[in-house]
Amino acid sequence: MHTSRRPNAYITVAAATALVVTLISLVYSSHLHPMTVYKVLANLLWKNATVRPPILLIAIVAGWAWVVGVCRRRLGADLEHVLGGTLQHHLSTFHAALILFCVLLSAHLMHFMASNVPGVTWRLWLVANLGLNGIFFILGLLPCSGLFFGPSRLSLLRAVWESIIAPFGPVTFWHVIVADYMTSLANAFSDLQLVACISPHIFRSGLGSDGIYVRSTELWHDFYLTCADSYANAIGLALPFWIRLMQCLKVYSTTREGKNLWNALKYSTFFPLVYAGYLRRHEPSHFHDQCFVAAAVVQSTYCFIWDVHMDWGLFWLAELRGDSAEGYACCGGKPVVARIREPLLISQSVLAHLALCAFDLALRFIWALSVFGGVPGRGAGMLFFELVEILRRTVWAVFRIEWEVIAKVIYPSGTHKPVNMNTRRGAGEWQSLDRPLQQREAPPPIGRVLE
Repeated sequence: MHTSRRPNAYITVAAATALVVTLISLVYSSHLHPMTVYKVLANLLWKNATVRPPILLIAIVAGWAWVVGVCRRRLGADLEHVLGGTLQHHLSTFHAALILFCVLLSAHLMHFMASNVPGVTWRLWLVANLGLNGIFFILGLLPCSGLFFGPSRLSLLRAVWESIIAPFGPVTFWHVIVADYMTSLANAFSDLQLVACISPHIFRSGLGSDGIYVRSTELWHDFYLTCADSYANAIGLALPFWIRLMQCLKVYSTTREGKNLWNALKYSTFFPLVYAGYLRRHEPSHFHDQCFVAAAVVQSTYCFIWDVHMDWGLFWLAELRGDSAEGYACCGGKPVVARIREPLLISQSVLAHLALCAFDLALRFIWALSVFGGVPGRGAGMLFFELVEILRRTVWAVFRIEWEVIAKVIYPSGTHKPVNMNTRRGAGEWQSLDRPLQQREAPPPIGRVLE
């Protein structure tokens, strides 16, 4: 972060702290609506689908800041080279997440303040959450490049739009990263569909048949099953994977590389899982439970193998000294043997990479079994599993970018042979890896701002 921007960040930290203190004081001093700590956290974080999308967006922005910070330290200028543009400083991205957090706290603070006014019956909590989602939407779509980290925000919006219109838009590595993050938000898309479906019903309901005010939570529960067991909700869950499927087909139409078809098949495995989850909720039966588990196992296993072999390139066959034996490729990818690839740029520990594989495998299965049919749409459980998936995606992004640097910068010819540690990459030769990547030659000028 530039020095001139630090005072603004300090002000934001002070504002967030003041909002938290004020909110706590207001809750514990309320005599009209006394609340337990659990109830306060439920209202703020997970009570229903109107609450979770802003929380998840803040988590993704903060996580991306961590990704950029780690990759910038380990990969240097090669990070911007593979992403295709100049990156906003990771502390500025943390600042953006903190501003969004302050907006969230302000919305809930106004809700708690208004709820202490006797006789108010205009559904304060629902209005506050709908307003919060609307504010986040407006902040994201601001057309001015001088407001709220404009260059980075507008570049992200452009990438999102170009991903949505795939296969008619361009598909770069940055588009792939953005669209893969969208797949981790599949349940957030479902949440937004629930909000759009249930909220009008609640506002139209007004008072009960006996003229008594009915709480929004009760009305939400009444309309939840109708909106959740709908084709629109299933489409919301499947939409991010359809976007990635179209991107894969777009790349295949250009490159004719078979691995893109295998990648498209990977994203196709989500559709049976979404449909099996829909059947499991709509027509519960032992057979549908078995179909759901089978679809989850196929989808999670396929995605895990692809993560390890194709997205991270962890296991591959290098040409050993004195041994020119060739390996066998799978799914259009690189040859595979039970050996960790070289070099390892983010971490030199083989044990850490094995732990990474176990981490990815466990969280892949947990997310598939929970989000697509194993956990009810309300409660802390759903938020927990969604945050776990964002954590997995954040870690995935670090090592996905590392592999892209290795494949496109260190091994640009695609041969994937071991680096000669004592040579320099001059005219077609390898550069020594015994010094930090930051000290290498600067990448060519890049026009777009990415974050």
